Amino acid sequence: LETKRQVGSAIKPFLYAQAMEQRGFEPDSEVEDRAQFFPGSGWVPTQRAVSGGTMTMARGLAYSKNGVAAYLMKQVGPQQFVNFLDEVNIPTKLKPYPSNALGSCDLSLFEMMWGYTMFPSGGFSVKPFFITRIEDRNGNIIKRFDFSATRKEVLSQVTAYKMARMMEGAAVFGTAKGLKGSLGIAEMGCKTGTTNDNTDAWFIGFTPELLAGGWVGCDNNFIHISKNSGMGYGGAAAAPVWRNFFSKVLNDRKL
Repeated sequence: LETKRQVGSAIKPFLYAQAMEQRGFEPDSEVEDRAQFFPGSGWVPTQRAVSGGTMTMARGLAYSKNGVAAYLMKQVGPQQFVNFLDEVNIPTKLKPYPSNALGSCDLSLFEMMWGYTMFPSGGFSVKPFFITRIEDRNGNIIKRFDFSATRKEVLSQVTAYKMARMMEGAAVFGTAKGLKGSLGIAEMGCKTGTTNDNTDAWFIGFTPELLAGGWVGCDNNFIHISKNSGMGYGGAAAAPVWRNFFSKVLNDRKL
């Protein structure tokens, strides 16, 4: 919980969910892929490497367009966004910087997993637990840990469903193209994340039954994967780890 790194685009599903829940956006809503100016903070994204056109919200998420994220942050508002993160049980209290739309903030993998539980669960946030019960050698339960006490409805079921369906796009034709088909999964959603200079690579994905996430990077964030290698992105560095784990799970009939 205390080990935090920049989350990059892995934060975008939270912003999209808030825009849908509180601002009336839909997966087929037309949004702008343009840099946005925030008084006192400047342009987001700063490099302004955007298409300058419009696209559907679903397409913006699947391809992780920074201009679309900035546009949605403009509609939602930086303060309202950090308030929303607090409402969905993200423990870290963030400052209302517009750049949070692109994941400039530091969060832990534990926190990200906690936040993502609301998408496949129909809108309920559930704190991840490491131990569900303790048994003796005869199978008698010594202690059971009740995670239902942390279960909190944070999204409407409709929004959660639409988000889960939108997040499928990344695994079909977006930043993790072909992943869904290669695993033979009927339903899944996911999001990649990459930070400046390929320092941190993220991948979080889920099926209706299981949520898993991974981070790839170095203890010293001065060290990063070369941009020239093409291997530092979330879809290239972190997604294969997730895919390997999920392949083993799907092939284990006991699970």
